[in-house]
This record gives sequence, structure tokens and C-alpha cells, in this order.
Amino acid sequence: MEKGLKKVTATVLVLATLLFATLAVLSIWDIIQIEQIFRKSLFTLIVIFSASAIILFVFTNFFRPGRGDDSA
Repeated sequence: MEKGLKKVTATVLVLATLLFATLAVLSIWDIIQIEQIFRKSLFTLIVIFSASAIILFVFTNFFRPGRGDDSA
């Protein structure tokens, strides 16, 4: 389960980064006019990154297989 969660988290981060990078490039070239959207997108990316880092930290440190806590 831990590897699956890591893959899902990594995929979400990569897709979010690609989306926000695309928005940033389009905004830089004045193809779309987004001043506030780019700022909000950047903060959203930071929140998603922070949340995923905390989730990965919890799963890697507290739910390790073979520690004897929940082995039956």
C-alpha cells in the first residue's frame, strides 16, 4: 500500500507541476491574462507539496512493514 500511495502522490505532484508550469508559460507570453490565477496556482502547488510530504513522512515512519506493531 505504501508504494501505491507514493506513486499516486508523485503522479499528482507531477501533474500539478505540469499544469501550473503551463499556465505560467502562457501567462509570460501574454497568451492568457492571469495575474491572480498564477499566484493562487503557485500557493496551491505549495500546499499540495506540503501535504504530500507530510503524508509520505507519516507513512514511511509510522507504517513500516515488519516492525512488529501490527504483524499477525
